[in-house]
Amino acid sequence: MYKVLIVLSVLSTVTARNVLQQSADIEVLRGEQGHPVLIPCDLIVEDHVVIVWKHFRRILFAGPMRVRQDPRLRVEGKNLLVDNAQAKDAGEYTCQAELETGELLTNLKSLVVLQPATAKINPSGGVITVKAGTSMLLSCSGSGVPAPEVTWLREGKVIAAGKGEVDLPLKGITWQSGGLYQCQASNGVGEVDSKNFTIHVLHAPVVEVLPPEIEHMPSCKVQIQCLVYSAPASKVNWFHQGRLMKAGEDVTMWTLEYLHVLQLNDCTERTGDYTCVAENSLGSNEAITNLKQYMLEVVEEEVVVRVDRQISVHSGSSTVSTASATLFLLSLAYMRLL
Repeated sequence: MYKVLIVLSVLSTVTARNVLQQSADIEVLRGEQGHPVLIPCDLIVEDHVVIVWKHFRRILFAGPMRVRQDPRLRVEGKNLLVDNAQAKDAGEYTCQAELETGELLTNLKSLVVLQPATAKINPSGGVITVKAGTSMLLSCSGSGVPAPEVTWLREGKVIAAGKGEVDLPLKGITWQSGGLYQCQASNGVGEVDSKNFTIHVLHAPVVEVLPPEIEHMPSCKVQIQCLVYSAPASKVNWFHQGRLMKAGEDVTMWTLEYLHVLQLNDCTERTGDYTCVAENSLGSNEAITNLKQYMLEVVEEEVVVRVDRQISVHSGSSTVSTASATLFLLSLAYMRLL
């Protein structure tokens, strides 16, 4: 303990002595967070000379004697080992040795602790619900060493990118703007960090009706599909020529998420306009399709298959003559939809 105090006292009076720095340039060392880092001391001194290690101005070791009570730090020969390096370990390290002449030798190192990128989205929470027409700003900041590249993605496509922090302004949000947004931060250290943000958009119904689908076998049936996109969910009604339709023996209605289906189980007196009307607390919308008579008609056509065959006439062992005959093998009738 006495030796340590003497060394510290000598070093504290160094201002009255000549200080020699063996290297004019400060070597920059890089180590990854969570991994061991070896900081070499390049002083050329005899083995009995005491080497003092400092982090900034704080003394860590005086020879083999520990001053800083951090079990992650230890001396290996002249070198300093930092186990499980953390962000707080970054900075300037100095190894010093005093010669018998009174000269103080100094060797400087600068440690950069590489830290994996971390992404952070503002506003926080990961999800928000807004009304259509609203404008908002999403911001993603990336932290880490070195400073990370930040990328905004939607449906796997890059929509904004930059370094450090990237804003994503959303103006006049529509129902198509809703969904998942992802921010990624990467700096080559560790894995890419991703954060997700979901936007739910409240809006009046958006309605689309597909053309009627007609089946003729085994009996005539009609199916009309209506796509309704809305939030909150909409109440959907079907109208035929302005009259409200209800489910029954000849009419079937069913729903699967945004798909609403009207099924007519026969084709009697089914022509005219079919209207799909959707309504929620934010408004209503509708779409119309028309079922025409010719769509329900079936036409019979005749198909004739002709086969040409060569017929040879033989007399005894020799061929007397040949002729070409056309055989009508098959006459088919099939159903064709105009």
